Amino acid sequence: MKDSSCAQKDQAYGSALGPNWSSDLTLRGSSIKKVHVEYKTNLKEIISGNDRPLSDIKNKSKKDVEKTGNITSKQWPVYVALDNGKIYGCDLVVSATGVTPNIELFKNEPGLHIAEDGGLVVDSNMRTTLPDVYAAGDVCTPSWCSHSPYWHQMRLWSQARQMGTFSARCMVAHLIDKEDIPLDFCFDLFSHVTSFFGYKVILLGKYNCQGLGDDYELLVRCTDGQEYIKVILHNGKMYGAMLIGETDLEETFENLILNQLDLSSFGEALLDPDIDIEDYFD
Repeated sequence: MKDSSCAQKDQAYGSALGPNWSSDLTLRGSSIKKVHVEYKTNLKEIISGNDRPLSDIKNKSKKDVEKTGNITSKQWPVYVALDNGKIYGCDLVVSATGVTPNIELFKNEPGLHIAEDGGLVVDSNMRTTLPDVYAAGDVCTPSWCSHSPYWHQMRLWSQARQMGTFSARCMVAHLIDKEDIPLDFCFDLFSHVTSFFGYKVILLGKYNCQGLGDDYELLVRCTDGQEYIKVILHNGKMYGAMLIGETDLEETFENLILNQLDLSSFGEALLDPDIDIEDYFD
């Protein structure tokens, strides 16, 4: 269950980020939202604003970056220099590079099946193709993803914990009772709960239309500064949802996804703030 992003040979792999990375930070959203996207560029350097004067940082840029409205007379705590010559001042830099399964210890073992994404293939009881070897978390790739159309693997700390707990139960069952056990119910529906800038964030099912191609419908409700709700419908049935803020809809949406009720007749009224759908579907 370790974060195995790019590391040199013999270098220790650090643990996954987990839910408490921002526990010592004060993160508050702003009512003024401005998003700028830079395409086809890479991070070249991170510059501490405390170590370099603003004039020196400006001189590093090859282009007129002041047109972006970012580098002005203000001194920022940190700057990011891109290989397209632009430099941006920031309050906070969050780097997300994904996860590469760390299988160095096993990859040369004969008879071990490795998935296309580099993970160790495991069956529905978390067993690899080697006798008495189990895998869980970031290092593994489930061969049973078709078990539920509303679950998918995403290498997160929450999934790693669920897989670790389930694999322990499987090992005990195999050792004592000599039998397999059914997949845990947590693998029926993808779910992840976190907090971002003080807002509760809940992801359910195919919250980003994963695997649905172009055959889906989106319903969105947004209340500025309070909530953001996105629902994914496929053939009139709910397949996923994203909930930001105190919506109190997570249990209702979880049941709607698992029960696969036909919601075609509701249309946009499904997210009408004047309709208590939580009580309606109770």
